[in-house]
Amino acid sequence: MIDKIPYFFRQDTDFRYLTGCLQPDNVLILEFGKDGCKSVLFCRESTAYDEKWEGARLGSSEAVSFLGVDEAAPVASLEAYLNNCAKLGSELNIWYDYLEPRNTDTHKTVLNFLQEMKNINFIESPRPILHDMRVIKSPAEISLMRETCRIGAEAIKEAITRTRSLTTEGQVQATVEHSARMAGACHPAYPPVVAAGNNATVIHYISSTAAVRAGELVLVDAGCEYHGYTSDITRTWPGDGTWTERQRELYEVVLATQEELIASIRPGVTSVDSLYRDMQALFGKHLQSVGLIERDAQYLMARVHEFCPHHVSHYLGMDVHDCGRADKKRPLEPGMVITVEPGLYIPHTQANLDRDWWGTAVRIEDDILITEDGVEILSRACPKTVREISELIR
Repeated sequence: MIDKIPYFFRQDTDFRYLTGCLQPDNVLILEFGKDGCKSVLFCRESTAYDEKWEGARLGSSEAVSFLGVDEAAPVASLEAYLNNCAKLGSELNIWYDYLEPRNTDTHKTVLNFLQEMKNINFIESPRPILHDMRVIKSPAEISLMRETCRIGAEAIKEAITRTRSLTTEGQVQATVEHSARMAGACHPAYPPVVAAGNNATVIHYISSTAAVRAGELVLVDAGCEYHGYTSDITRTWPGDGTWTERQRELYEVVLATQEELIASIRPGVTSVDSLYRDMQALFGKHLQSVGLIERDAQYLMARVHEFCPHHVSHYLGMDVHDCGRADKKRPLEPGMVITVEPGLYIPHTQANLDRDWWGTAVRIEDDILITEDGVEILSRACPKTVREISELIR
């Protein structure tokens, strides 16, 4: 909260994964011993004043029954609880993310505890372990992923359908967000990219302030969050419904590359990073075929990087770039969800190319569930062939 404005709070996803708790300023301790594991949640208790301004808050008296933890206590008792642990005398292995603390007061309390302890074997961050767990989705999580991707895909489809009546990037963005919220989404998963013409050559363009002019492509990279799980989908289409020859040519290159990459995914063999290498090879071949790269070009991968400077895939789940500590060289397994998002960008600064290419950018992104025998495209509700898009606009 800044200057008494109650800005939106989004829970740390590792904490939400372990507790289901959406409130700030709570602390979870997991104790592992000879008798198994015990979970203790320390809750910030509300006051009558807090409830007047912010509403009711889950306290320690309700946390056990509502969240399923073993014990709960007021967060003010955390220091005493840690001091009791220090008196036990046994050697401790401690998992605490001291390099990226989420709460200043809690961090000070924990640091004081660690400084007093003389019998610590090691201190490590729990996030790599948690991300290795989170990267494989449970059946319940997969159900939520299917729904958030369906909602996100339908929202972009609605914008494509209405595109001739939308004259600004802001109107396109508003259409996507309205459609997603009306379908049950909680909020956008991230600041969307809604970019027309040359703006789309800026990878993270989020201003959404320009007009959509005749002859320009519109690129929309947007997703929604549905009960803690996110979608991340990109489509590109002509704002006025008509493709130029160059636009269509570049679009077909990106679409062919994406479809080949998705078809190549083999559980237990393919990885996020191997998809990137495969994308570079495919783009090298396709860009030579349309004349954007010379047939005898040296340093082919470096030339490809000029047209596509970003990775082609990442894990997807509770976060858009999910499980950041998980190994991207790890072979894909059933239950993982990833994106596949090749893109090509030709800004006005590409003076060595024919002007017909300038200001053209295409990215196509789908959300992919890895299954036992292949993949399921979770965002399939949003069409992506030239024919399908043209029919939607008409």
